[in-house]
Amino acid sequence: MDGLETLRAFAWKRHCIHSNEQSIENAQRPEFLLLALQRWLNLVLDLLAAALGIIVIVVVVVRREDVSGGQVGVALTVMLAANVTLLRLVESWTALEISLGAVARLKMLEEHTPSESNTALWSATVVAPLQTWQVAGRIEIKDVTASYQ
Repeated sequence: MDGLETLRAFAWKRHCIHSNEQSIENAQRPEFLLLALQRWLNLVLDLLAAALGIIVIVVVVVRREDVSGGQVGVALTVMLAANVTLLRLVESWTALEISLGAVARLKMLEEHTPSESNTALWSATVVAPLQTWQVAGRIEIKDVTASYQ
């Protein structure tokens, strides 16, 4: 609510709404692209697993005398478990990459931002008051009226 009166007084409401929407759009764009990329990789891995499943079924049909039902069940179960494992690997890898990027940005910020403990940097910016600076002062109020309406 702080500053709302100023926005209304200068009719900046539309500009601020547009600016906020643009900021949200810019902030969400990388998140959307990451989500789209993860979904694309999941789709490719699912299609790969489906193709592998079709190959397994074709081999079973062609060699049905040499393969038992238990072997087919184990092969399909292992194939589905491998697909789920690959999907989780992709999600974990992207989460790790995002985290490493954040750590790198924090490290860069820490290295390039001056700190208060670095006395050599801050001692040059300390300014002593002038000798003509007033040591004592006073406030004088004359002919003041106030009312509440």
